[in-house]
Amino acid sequence: MAYPVIVGGNGHSGTRIFAEILDEAGVRMGFPGLTRDKRSYDLNIRGLLNRWSGPYLRQELTPGQRKSMEREFRFALRLYFPSRSHPWGFKNPRSMFLLPFYDQIFPGMRFVHVIRDGRDVTLGNKLAGNPEYISAFLGNDMPGHSAEERMIEFWGRSNAKAQDYGTQSMPGRYLLMRFEDLCERPLENATRLLEFAGADAGQVSELIRLIQKPKSVGRWAQYSESVISRIQKVGQPWLNRYGYG
Repeated sequence: MAYPVIVGGNGHSGTRIFAEILDEAGVRMGFPGLTRDKRSYDLNIRGLLNRWSGPYLRQELTPGQRKSMEREFRFALRLYFPSRSHPWGFKNPRSMFLLPFYDQIFPGMRFVHVIRDGRDVTLGNKLAGNPEYISAFLGNDMPGHSAEERMIEFWGRSNAKAQDYGTQSMPGRYLLMRFEDLCERPLENATRLLEFAGADAGQVSELIRLIQKPKSVGRWAQYSESVISRIQKVGQPWLNRYGYG
């Protein structure tokens, strides 16, 4: 049975292009309108994620509830991907938050962790943050801070938690990729992605046509110096960690 390749990261980090490349390379990433959203490529499990992600992150689940969560996810994914003899997988940004859970129910899975400059994720991106997930990572740690300051701290903590788990518990099955690197060096990084997923990298020269650097890359620099300064003061340790310092 083929292992799944799961793509995740913060919302609006560029996860879609990674899923598109994998899908065109033969890794079945769901079907438009049936198992995934036509616009975002996200797997249509919003109800499951809304019901279980918050309690899971806050560690509020009883053993019985944890079993129910596992049962519901297994059922939905079996329904969406009944045949697993060929490469398959899915993309949903919130998969990053559930990485240990997915690793438990899919031994052998591969995880592609997409990261994008936290300043771009934070500024000019009204849809990136979700109060429930932000509070699950921050709690009451940042009283008096602005929504943007909390967002970039959430960006740092959530990515670090996924990275720490992936590197420690999934050696050889975890891949961290920066969205900007894929845009700047498409041939090199698309090849890395396909080889990691076990897909045919021989067609990479054709697949890189999908990669287009959006105008939103670097949008954070258009904001006032005072806003940028506040964001960078909070996020600098995380920005440095991921090469955005």
